[in-house]
Amino acid sequence: MDILRQDADKKFPSPPSGGGQGPSKAPEAAMTTLGEDTEFKGTLKFKHSLKIEGKFEGDINTDGHLIVGRTGNVKAEIRAGSLVIEGKVNGNIQAGDLIDLRSTAEVHGDITASKLKIDEGVIFVGKTDVQPKERRSTSSPSNSSSDSKQQNKKEG
Repeated sequence: MDILRQDADKKFPSPPSGGGQGPSKAPEAAMTTLGEDTEFKGTLKFKHSLKIEGKFEGDINTDGHLIVGRTGNVKAEIRAGSLVIEGKVNGNIQAGDLIDLRSTAEVHGDITASKLKIDEGVIFVGKTDVQPKERRSTSSPSNSSSDSKQQNKKEG
């Protein structure tokens, strides 16, 4: 049993903690995967990383990294540290860091994040509220109207 765990640790190291030394890079390989033949309803909470290739319906709440693979179909309210979306998501998404919408992504819902990357070919229907962490921490109430004008907002 210990040998299996050690091998797993080698293949899937813990994601970077993002201890203030520049932007953390999200892992492409997840520690846990819900495969294509998986259907799950409920609330998902996890610490590190999860990839969904099957169907999920409910709520997702994590400080970690979520990947919705090409065959993933998610109907959920999502709160995550960071996300990569290649499949379908129906629901609002909040991320503390980056949301990366890849070319095969289809998203129906509002997005709130510090950073947003949208590849060509993405289908997105919703609103965005993108505010870098630096802007959130330095903005003051006296200049909030000018900050709101500078926000990167898109409507689909």
